[in-house]
Amino acid sequence: MYYKNVTFLVAGLQKSGYSSAEFLLNKNAKVYIYDMRTNQKVNSNKEKLVKKGAIVLDGYENATEFCDVLVISPGVPIDSDICKLFKGSNKRVIGELELAFLSVTTPIISVTGTNGKSTVCNMIHNALKLNSISSELLGNVGTPLISRIDEVNKKDVCVLEVSSFQLETTYLFYPHVSIILNITPDHLDRHYTFENYVLVKSKAILPLKESEFAVLNYDDEKVRELSTLTRAKVLWFSTTQKVQGAYVLDGNIYFNDELVMSVSDLALKETHNIENALASICALKSIGIENSKIASSLTNFEGVAHRYKIVGECNGVTFINDSKSTNQASAIKAIENLNKPTILILGGEDKGLDYTELFRKIKGSKFVKQTVITGKCSKFMAEYAVKEEVDNVMVVLGFENAVKTAYRLSSSGYNVLLTPATSSFDEFSSFEERGEKFAQIAQSFK
Repeated sequence: MYYKNVTFLVAGLQKSGYSSAEFLLNKNAKVYIYDMRTNQKVNSNKEKLVKKGAIVLDGYENATEFCDVLVISPGVPIDSDICKLFKGSNKRVIGELELAFLSVTTPIISVTGTNGKSTVCNMIHNALKLNSISSELLGNVGTPLISRIDEVNKKDVCVLEVSSFQLETTYLFYPHVSIILNITPDHLDRHYTFENYVLVKSKAILPLKESEFAVLNYDDEKVRELSTLTRAKVLWFSTTQKVQGAYVLDGNIYFNDELVMSVSDLALKETHNIENALASICALKSIGIENSKIASSLTNFEGVAHRYKIVGECNGVTFINDSKSTNQASAIKAIENLNKPTILILGGEDKGLDYTELFRKIKGSKFVKQTVITGKCSKFMAEYAVKEEVDNVMVVLGFENAVKTAYRLSSSGYNVLLTPATSSFDEFSSFEERGEKFAQIAQSFK
């Protein structure tokens, strides 16, 4: 793209929108910016971009008359009015990921899926570092790809976490290795139906060429069905079947009949983390990492922040932060890991999800003694608890009150587990902020 000759409108001015506008201004493009929000972060970003040459729009109704391309942040839905306006005028609509990919020359390993993305990205990134392969860890883990283009193009590999919101606006994006970990219902407030959500996730492998790799979960029926949609070489991973790729057999992990390591040597041994390790092995083998070096890196990998981490202890009560659990499937896995009496904390933003399976899991767990529900979706969640006849459920107003209530309900030898099963945007800007607040409250009890 010849940026100097193209006029852009960047909509949404949080992290990725700001980075997109800054990138385009550095390319000497003409850039208009728009965000209807007026919070401190957006206002600050507007001021900084104006100093760099951007032009602020108060409205977008006539923007198609002078703008050629609309660049949207992941938070702007593809069916929003501004996108409909540009598409209706036969104008190009892309996201930060697509814009960035046009300038990347370094091979990309991308990871998507409903759960486990950050863990797998960090597993791969750590293994690359241990093998003296320079890599950049970017994307949905916190730093937009477009903000690090120059640095990325100096590295051997880029490891990229990709969300469904980002995939909505990709058309040409094709990494060298594309991993789909799993697909369970999530973000239905945005994608409307599970079928639409699956379709969006499939965009992670649709454009791949024959020289690329698609790493797919054989044990997930929806992911398995997607294999027919790609021209790439498919590498499977499975905890139940011997497959062309990585699998578990008799307590050992193999890759195409080669012994990689014992399951018992993994630092993280939960079922979902074994799956994460298998996916990572497929990606690492596809770029030629030796088995012994893969085993060494996975033996020493201790997980990521806000994913089932102990953050405090007081009077014999252990506080576990699983704030990264933003959907039902993730919360179910957290409950399956319990081995002590536990007070559960659920709730946050309303994503329009069905929580039937979650409350069935709670009802069937011998370790969940009480469930505290809070947040914008608390009434909605509580209806599922009543429907599934789950006892000992309490709705509490406010996140801090919920944590304090959970502590009061606990006794020595108990866990207080924050595994919200939904996003944080009712009270917090991110799951990280929510997890940090939980840890702060837990520490205050001392």
